[in-house]
Amino acid sequence: MKTRVVITGLGIMAPNGHGLTEYEMALRAGRSGIRFIPRLKELGFACQVAGIPRATKSCAADTLTPRIFSR
Repeated sequence: MKTRVVITGLGIMAPNGHGLTEYEMALRAGRSGIRFIPRLKELGFACQVAGIPRATKSCAADTLTPRIFSR
């Protein structure tokens, strides 16, 4: 059985921008999403920088929730 998939848009949640417009602006400006993460220091990690999206949990849930459409 083959499953067909239809992509209806593009959503981005990245460390340097949330949404296509903000992400594109960050790329064009050369803005990185890599930053110091205090929690990594608290945990004693040698590396304390990371690229973690700044979006809220509810925003992430709205953006990343799979949407299934019936025929």
